[in-house]
Amino acid sequence: MGFDYQNELEWSGEQKGVLSLGGGKDDIKIAVPPEFGGHEGFVSPEDMFVGSMNACFMTTFLVFAKKSSIDLVSYKSSAVGYLEKVDGKNVFTKIVVKPQIKANASSDEIMAVVEHVKEYSIVLNSMRTDVEIEVMIVS
Repeated sequence: MGFDYQNELEWSGEQKGVLSLGGGKDDIKIAVPPEFGGHEGFVSPEDMFVGSMNACFMTTFLVFAKKSSIDLVSYKSSAVGYLEKVDGKNVFTKIVVKPQIKANASSDEIMAVVEHVKEYSIVLNSMRTDVEIEVMIVS
């Protein structure tokens, strides 16, 4: 059994476009990032790449926390992707995700869920980029 995720992209002039995800989801205005001669104030594919890792980690955490009956109080995370030249090509060499998790659960219980997330995160498992997870448990 498999799933498919579809979208449409239409060029809107200059170095910009509109990504339509369908299903009543908001369109995303995208552009080449400013550091590559693009536009300020737009989402770039690079933003979405790093953001997809951050979002997938959180959503997978939420699923496993619920399955583990963890009473989540708050979850907030940041992510940084490091873009570097390797063999003459720009590649993300590493993404660091830093979740801050507060829950009515022990640190061991929270970290057990984090380990499940590392194993089952779809985006993480699909990336060639090294991903580091730096968890901070908030009391």
